[in-house]
Amino acid sequence: MAAQIKWSRRTGILIAAPIGRIDGNNYIEVQNALESGIDPDERAMILDFSQLGYISSAGLRVCLIVAKKFNPAGKAFGICNLSDSIREIVTVSGFHGIMSIYDSQGAAIEAITGQAGSGTEEGAQASETIPIRTSVDFDIVGENIQHIANFTIEKYEYQNDRTLTLKEREAVVAGITNALWQYIERLKTRRKQLLTEMFKSAETVLEKVVAQADK
Repeated sequence: MAAQIKWSRRTGILIAAPIGRIDGNNYIEVQNALESGIDPDERAMILDFSQLGYISSAGLRVCLIVAKKFNPAGKAFGICNLSDSIREIVTVSGFHGIMSIYDSQGAAIEAITGQAGSGTEEGAQASETIPIRTSVDFDIVGENIQHIANFTIEKYEYQNDRTLTLKEREAVVAGITNALWQYIERLKTRRKQLLTEMFKSAETVLEKVVAQADK
């Protein structure tokens, strides 16, 4: 899926609003689109998720890569307008602990510039947003293990300002892959147990209804 990003600028801050979803199928395109839209002399950037329906760990890694460009002193980076489902992914992954997250675009601008009064500009944008679809399609189901490993490494390097060697990276990826496969096997077993319990529950309900009808 081709990357769709809506660009704008508010009080001198570059704002990028990805549209749709960022996952293992299009994260490279999204990363390229975001990086190509950032001039070397940009001082601040906000990622506005108001039009984003879903983001996977691959997408969160893209955010970290972009955020690194604004690490130097005098620069700023933030993310705003997270839906409940995306906020859950951000929280579960620990991403919220290393990134500046804001409830609204206005709040992000105020925090970066130290100036209030951005509400009217944000309000003008609100009518242009795309409705977010809320469904099981946006849940974390069958997340790609490789993307989780890469995101975990990227988060560590971002937090510690350190780049792992190739040998270290390979060892980490191997360890994470092994650990997560063990979780998946346990989930498969638990899923089978739950399905069995669901069928038994359905039979119990049927028997109760029939028994009451026969009285």
